[in-house]
Amino acid sequence: MISPRWWKLLRDIQLAKGRMAMMVLAIAVGIFGVGAILSAYTILTREISRNYLNTNPASALMELDKVSDSLVDAVRLRPEIADAEASSTIVARIEVKPNEWLPLLLFVVKDFNAMHMNTFRPESGAWPPPDGSILLEREALPLVHARVGESLRVQTPGGSNSAVTLSGLVHDPGLAPAGQEQTVYGYTTPSTLRMLGESDTLNILKIMVKDQPLNVASIEHTVSELSSWLKQQGHSVKEVRIPPPGKHPHQTQMNSILVMMFIFSLLTLLLSAILTATMIGGLLAQQVRQIGVMKAIGARSIQIAGLYLVLIVLVGIVAVVIGLPPSMTVGRYFARVVAELLNFTLYSEAIPAWVYIVQCFIGILVPLFVALIPIIKTTRITVREAIHDFGISKKNFGSRPLDAWLGKIQGLDRTLILALRNTFRRRGRLLLTLSLLAAAGGMFMTSLNVKAAWEQNLADAAADRHYDLEIRLNRLEAEDKVFSIIKSVPGVQKVETWNIVAAAANRSDHLELLKTYPDGGHGSFSIRSAPVDSKLIQLTQQSGRWLQTGDIDGVVLNHTAHALFPNINVGDPIDLTVNGGPVTLHVVGIAREIITPASAYVSPDTFAKIMGKSGQTNALRIVMNHHDANSISSITKDIEFALEKEHVSVKADISETRLDSALNGHVYILIFALIVMAVLMAFVGGLGLMSTMAINVVERTREFGIMRTIGGKSATVIRNVISEGLFIGLISWAISIVLSLPMSYFVGRLIGNLSFKLPLPLELSHVAAAIWLTIIVLGSIAASAYPAWQASRLTIRETLAHI
Repeated sequence: MISPRWWKLLRDIQLAKGRMAMMVLAIAVGIFGVGAILSAYTILTREISRNYLNTNPASALMELDKVSDSLVDAVRLRPEIADAEASSTIVARIEVKPNEWLPLLLFVVKDFNAMHMNTFRPESGAWPPPDGSILLEREALPLVHARVGESLRVQTPGGSNSAVTLSGLVHDPGLAPAGQEQTVYGYTTPSTLRMLGESDTLNILKIMVKDQPLNVASIEHTVSELSSWLKQQGHSVKEVRIPPPGKHPHQTQMNSILVMMFIFSLLTLLLSAILTATMIGGLLAQQVRQIGVMKAIGARSIQIAGLYLVLIVLVGIVAVVIGLPPSMTVGRYFARVVAELLNFTLYSEAIPAWVYIVQCFIGILVPLFVALIPIIKTTRITVREAIHDFGISKKNFGSRPLDAWLGKIQGLDRTLILALRNTFRRRGRLLLTLSLLAAAGGMFMTSLNVKAAWEQNLADAAADRHYDLEIRLNRLEAEDKVFSIIKSVPGVQKVETWNIVAAAANRSDHLELLKTYPDGGHGSFSIRSAPVDSKLIQLTQQSGRWLQTGDIDGVVLNHTAHALFPNINVGDPIDLTVNGGPVTLHVVGIAREIITPASAYVSPDTFAKIMGKSGQTNALRIVMNHHDANSISSITKDIEFALEKEHVSVKADISETRLDSALNGHVYILIFALIVMAVLMAFVGGLGLMSTMAINVVERTREFGIMRTIGGKSATVIRNVISEGLFIGLISWAISIVLSLPMSYFVGRLIGNLSFKLPLPLELSHVAAAIWLTIIVLGSIAASAYPAWQASRLTIRETLAHI
């Protein structure tokens, strides 16, 4: 036989179907947010690691003078080496539009069917590529605007423009996406490389260490010993690259952002639980007399509390059943989007069983623990207090200083003043509702604030650079010759030399060891010559000063370079290796330089001293007469044509447009995800406001009756209720602006440090505040409309008969 208390529970569910549905929906939304991010996180972290490790990435890539088959065999026989392989990498250029070029990183493979390290797989077309053709990484295809089988024009450092056939596509998950890096990845054979005017001699030795292959210290030790042996064999080791072991180029950034998103999704669930507690609190407020009656006939507080806790558990179970399936679907979809963005394949979309278990537990336990407080508080009420509960009394409303102050406001309609006073009637409930709406608004504004900060960061970077174009050459050329060629191009206003050479921290073995991936772009470090009196760049000094005339051996580190040498400060010496030899410089300043990779700036005299030659250049910065994108693009083509005509080989051209294209793809997926989170929170907040207004209407039933007896019309009641909801919304809007500041700071710091080694500036988007104000006003009116309509339908008899 069913106990009377369980009959009461079933009856409560029947009588409060709408409230129960809102609780279920709120928790289901929270479960949906947590499940979507958690499932995406488990899929992505597993699959990105699987993709990268499936390429069997080399522990180190060593650039030598020559790598023969006999040398590879000899290296494989060494006890500390698990495997070895020969390869080459050529930095060329590829024509993507008429007279418009992008960098082309050509990986030279001796035998496509016998690759052991840094492997990639065919996607379409020929395999291996026939002589005179190349393969492209699949993400590079949109950049070149071509199809498989068409002809492409390629310019290598030692050759002229040559036509090659695009014979197929491959997938290389070991590289960052081509679109984000604005670099085309190509793959070809030594014979094709010879046809393009380059030597077919392979010069990169890839190795896999045998002991602790994922330990950087072990790899460095092995590389040092192998380098000594190679030198004994008569080989020169020019450069060594050690990629972060076992990590995709964007894995750290992806993991950090997903963890942040997971934290925000948990916040959404917590807000849903708070909403549930608010609704339960409202239900308990209506049943105070019932609780008193139950206690009067012998019920204990723990029994009554258990009754309502079972109700919460039932609500949680139903919410999990509703929210779990769509969260898995959306999680898989989000994983596919991120995988496409980062160019790796999802071999499996399976979600581990523990994810389902975790969601079930948090979907039930989090609302249970949050609702425990109002349940215990109400069920501990005495019989006397319960029987004498009349809702509003002098003790709990009207006697507080705030209530008295609100009652003295002059010049406003009395209905509005009443609505304003009613807003603060139930302080605890108001606080919970405000927390829901303010969190949603804070998240929404944070997403647009971060977007504004990102754009401001790019604008600040552009403001630091007072030039329109940087041209990098494949080799040192006579400075006077290059200046004469470029200045002869119409539209060019000024040219300066800004030479560049790769560098590394000095080691006892004098190895030029770089912590970069095979593309050479992530984690690179270089020394640049900077004219002391140049006006083409104005960096903000974080400490020390900029270069001055006479600064022989003086160097200014940008903040990204300083992150590589955190223990080096102004006044300290810094020991580097450049061109295989040791160089000691003295730090005179540390400057903020957004976007630019790690760079150390020296005077032209110091650079000439390091290189052992002067009067030559391999990089130039150019100012044009007109600075719009079309003019810069047109003049860039003319400059490249003029240099090519004089047999000056261009390595790359870098403009603001290209920098923006390379960087913006890194952040907009995050902005979109934050906005989605804000929408979920706003939905929960809207339910919370509707619930609050519904409870308030029930509690004020007699008040509405009195209003009707003294002449109050339905429109007056509706206006009163909607005004109260609107006041709550406006207060939440003000709080959300304040809340968005620390949230924007936290997210901006994370994104900025991951992208630029520098926090994003704290930006408050006025557009975001205005959009959210519009949303909150309309949402508050909509959420209050139904409770207001219900209140307006109450008759005087119904209100005065209400207990």
